Amino acid sequence: MAVRLYTVPASHPSAAAERALQLKGADYQRIELVTTLHKPIQRARFGGWSVPAVIFEDGTKVLGSRTIMRALEERYPEPRLFPADADARAHVERAEQWGDEVLQPLARRVTWAALKRAPQAMRSYLDGAKLPLPEGMAMLGAPLVLRAAVRINGAGDENVRADLMHLDSHLDRADDWIADGVIGGEQVSAADLQIGSSIRLMQTLGDLAPRLDGRPVGELARRWFPDYPGFTPALSLPPPWLAAGISA
Repeated sequence: MAVRLYTVPASHPSAAAERALQLKGADYQRIELVTTLHKPIQRARFGGWSVPAVIFEDGTKVLGSRTIMRALEERYPEPRLFPADADARAHVERAEQWGDEVLQPLARRVTWAALKRAPQAMRSYLDGAKLPLPEGMAMLGAPLVLRAAVRINGAGDENVRADLMHLDSHLDRADDWIADGVIGGEQVSAADLQIGSSIRLMQTLGDLAPRLDGRPVGELARRWFPDYPGFTPALSLPPPWLAAGISA
């Protein structure tokens, strides 16, 4: 029986977990749930609200992208997602933690804030999805999903303005890790996937893609996640918010 990967459309941590499964050569089945409606289902099945989650062939359940990476490393040792050298691994784990705890929620907030202003773009994030109900029916509930997601993820104006104000400093940190060889090497790491998936989600935003594509971390994201669903047109985020965060 294949590994079962539970996700929602365009989920960036789920994209990281799925890419890890692919790189490890694992036989897996992707099971997609409806955004926000997935929470009680995940709670009942895994004891937590979020995605991604996996059920391994032996019935073991694992919730969360970072935990999944470690479970995969134990079950499929090659190719490695963490360096064998203890010091190098510590650097990768710090970058991975930052990608999970700082960059991942930032990317989520900014994306939902953009969709709040361009709700017609929501359908594009369903490209390639295999939901348990017809796409048209899923889109009927899109306004409710959007309102709930903005609230649940704290994607209000104040938070998103702050996110955009500090975005370049976050990108500088990721680029510094590439320069130092922590991420961005020939051998992918868990940190590459954790950081790259969040950057790749933000590259679906017309307001941010040019700003990200000119950076090493933007190239890293497109290398490991060449195909990503969704596109939100430029001017979905208020121009003053964007201008305030651009480094001189």
